[in-house]
Amino acid sequence: MILRSVILTSLFLVVSTQKYYCSHASALMLMKRPAYEFSIKILDRVSHETGGHFVFSPMSTWLQLMLLSDGARGRTLSEIWTVTRHHKMKCFRSKIRDILNLTDKELKLMNRRSSVIVIDKLMKVNKRFKNESEKHNGVKVLSLDFSDPEQAAAETNAVIESDMNGVITEGVYPTDFNYTVLLMMDTTYFRGDWKFPFNSVYTTVQPFYSQQGEQLGDVKMMNQISYFNLVDIPRIKARVLELPCSVDDRVSMLVFLPTEGTVFDIFFSLNAITLRTIFNLYKQKGMQLVNVKLPRFKIITDVDTLPELLYDMGVKRVFYPHLADLKGISEYGVYASLMSQIADIEVIEKGITAKSVAEFLVTDKKNTATFYADHPFAFLIVDKKTEMILFAGSYNTPSLY
Repeated sequence: MILRSVILTSLFLVVSTQKYYCSHASALMLMKRPAYEFSIKILDRVSHETGGHFVFSPMSTWLQLMLLSDGARGRTLSEIWTVTRHHKMKCFRSKIRDILNLTDKELKLMNRRSSVIVIDKLMKVNKRFKNESEKHNGVKVLSLDFSDPEQAAAETNAVIESDMNGVITEGVYPTDFNYTVLLMMDTTYFRGDWKFPFNSVYTTVQPFYSQQGEQLGDVKMMNQISYFNLVDIPRIKARVLELPCSVDDRVSMLVFLPTEGTVFDIFFSLNAITLRTIFNLYKQKGMQLVNVKLPRFKIITDVDTLPELLYDMGVKRVFYPHLADLKGISEYGVYASLMSQIADIEVIEKGITAKSVAEFLVTDKKNTATFYADHPFAFLIVDKKTEMILFAGSYNTPSLY
């Protein structure tokens, strides 16, 4: 009996040490679930806010709130922590920053992000806050003259245009600087190449239908037959296809076709599973020959209602001048009066390598599964290394792009 007690005590000590040891591995483990749950919750809200046709980067907003929390105090900080579950220990937060920076560096050819925090120069921004914030890749803290809104907008947009390589050139307007002292602007885009590209020869104009089968318009439908991961997941009432976006299979687009309900139900239902669940199901089933039809599309979404969406999630005080406690940003009374994001995605035939199976060589139609995205669908672009949702959105408004 005494020996058993000693063994249990030893095991407890080992587990406790592993749980609280600050490393990149433990920081990533502690970040995955909170970041995923935050992402799904805000995507559900953005989906309804935009009418189900949008692209959005939930990790960018998660990072914006992480930056605000560095300058928040008291109940303002508690609200942000409750919603995002950022780790409270400085060491873990530093490791998470390193992970996000490394991810940005490794994926910079397909994913670009710029996060700008603009503060009225009269507020005298805390230098420590500025220095700590700018240790994050793509983050800049600007102290500008808000009494000259034209010039303030021009300087902010110049930073955005430079960071976005000219893909996004305008994020703020002069009117944004009226009656405010602090605003946060996030811009991001995705330009990945398929591991198995679509052959443009097979792209044809085809109808796109509503969930009820009514024709909504026409799209340029890309086509290919190749080996992909494809599973039906009854728990989220969707069929899910994986389209790799990199040679090493690190980044993939997951396309969700509802089997019941509508595309608006997808993001809410994803609360019931994790990305790891989806990839485990792929592993169990194995790759299969799939006839894929997917529209070409380009979506640009400007979400300027983030304060309202985050308020609904529980982040409230930071948006009110008499309630926000951001003493870590400035000794003066500052609050986040404007918080927005512009996201841009383009999906075309372009790829990295030749397909593994040419369409004209496929003759076994009986063993070929079909995945026809000719009605509203949702998508996630995920980094399988960190299990982060880089981008997400849904498509339900057809156009001939």
